[in-house]
Amino acid sequence: MAKPQIPETLAPDLLERLRARFHPWPLISGWGLTIESVAPGAAVMVLQPTKAVINGSRGTVNGGVLATIADMVSALALSTAFDGAMPFATSDLHIRYLEPARGEVRGEAQVVRISGRSGILACRLTCGEHLVAHSTANFAIKSGIGG
Repeated sequence: MAKPQIPETLAPDLLERLRARFHPWPLISGWGLTIESVAPGAAVMVLQPTKAVINGSRGTVNGGVLATIADMVSALALSTAFDGAMPFATSDLHIRYLEPARGEVRGEAQVVRISGRSGILACRLTCGEHLVAHSTANFAIKSGIGG
């Protein structure tokens, strides 16, 4: 098969197909997490925190939730090379920076490199103007998908 590539344009219905697939997903259904946008090699998700993701009296978003958002938005960005499909065998997320977030969290991921075997992505999570997390992720692409 040909090496996967980030397309110049996306199918007009891709965003709605991704929303239909992920918004009702049981893991995140009570989180207040939505897919805001996708573009070739990029994705944005927004978390309007609910009680399900807040650390009790501290009022901050749970760090594990932030890591999950970074992984998910990175996978969405990479999925644009596969018309929304996610043919990934594994992901290896590296949180480079993480601090408490209080309020709406915006996750933005961008493909840095893609080959027949993997995709490398960078992700930033912000709360207002403040950076609350920075991560990189390496997604292994299933055998036979890439060239």
